[in-house]
Amino acid sequence: MDKQKLIEGLNADLNRELETVMRYLLEASVMVGFGGHEARELFQQEIADELKHAAFLADKIVALGGTPEIKPAYPTPITDPCEALKRERDNECQAIAGYKERVQQAEACGEIGLRVELENLIADETRHFEELDRLLR
Repeated sequence: MDKQKLIEGLNADLNRELETVMRYLLEASVMVGFGGHEARELFQQEIADELKHAAFLADKIVALGGTPEIKPAYPTPITDPCEALKRERDNECQAIAGYKERVQQAEACGEIGLRVELENLIADETRHFEELDRLLR
């Protein structure tokens, strides 16, 4: 396995996490009404967690000899709480899929510690997915 491909994948994950931070911040600020209150609270409390993920990824990219490439896409605001929660649930699925791919790449590169940390991120993102899914039911 090419370590450069692993670094590229980690950079993609880094930007996904940063995009999530920006979306959560934006979505929390525009949520109003009864349904918006629950979504707002969830988004606000998850910002710090997603930022920790991004910081870990940036540090790991450097540890592997790469450079963090910070180029997150600017989010489109969604003011409807259910639509915002659905989008975030879908994004959690994408994050989980990305981390599963990165686990395989880390394993192929002999990066066992990274593999374990990525598995922890999968568990964390799975909890986020389940919480979003529960709110949507």
